[in-house]
Amino acid sequence: MTTSPDQTFLARTFEDGRYAWTRTHRVRIRAVLAEAALLGALVVATLVQALTDTGWTTAYFLVWSAGMLLFIPLHSLLNLGIRGVFDRGRHSLDEHQEGLREQSHSRVGWPMTALTFAAWTGGIALASGTGHTALALCLGFLLWFASGLLPYWHLAWTLPDEADEADDALPV
Repeated sequence: MTTSPDQTFLARTFEDGRYAWTRTHRVRIRAVLAEAALLGALVVATLVQALTDTGWTTAYFLVWSAGMLLFIPLHSLLNLGIRGVFDRGRHSLDEHQEGLREQSHSRVGWPMTALTFAAWTGGIALASGTGHTALALCLGFLLWFASGLLPYWHLAWTLPDEADEADDALPV
């Protein structure tokens, strides 16, 4: 592995060949599905808890905490699979990676806006309908968080395997 001496440790990690297994389409798709399922489960748990009279409980806090802790290795796996395109500075990306970043952002712009709007309106509706302000904030956060993840998910879902890219680049 040859790296530029001015690359940060994080950029070198994303380019490290030891993590090439995360760059396969199958691994990336599974990471996206796992993240989406985890966030979906936390949203459902929040809504179910909001329907109770007790509101925020210790059990809910434990579910929330476990879910958010589980998210960390899942997102690390996904980030390795897309070479950290969204988490690196522009100076450490090549032109192709910058193009992928911009393309994913532009492709999911409207869904991001819709999820952000849903975060605001869902949080307000939950707080006004149930009186559970903490759970409303959790719901709003989860939906807003999911909107920020859409570019990651889009890129991971649409990016071909690197071996496929190399095959496409070969002259016929």
